[in-house]
Amino acid sequence: MKKVTITLAFVALLFTGCKSSQASLDSRRAEISWSAFCAARGYELNDNTYPAINEYLDTWCGSVDEEAAFIKAGVEPY
Repeated sequence: MKKVTITLAFVALLFTGCKSSQASLDSRRAEISWSAFCAARGYELNDNTYPAINEYLDTWCGSVDEEAAFIKAGVEPY
């Protein structure tokens, strides 16, 4: 019974670590993407106006330019 409890605790710990690691990677990707978009399109980093966000979502997310920004930053694209 002890082995089962220890094994389940270990598995739970592994999954918790994977989730926090994935969240950290997603956060880093979002930061890289927004920074590269702002630099490429001439927006300020803290510009969260409707036109900036709309252009980001419509033209940048999933684009070849975004993927190139991830590669340049050393982060695996989605």
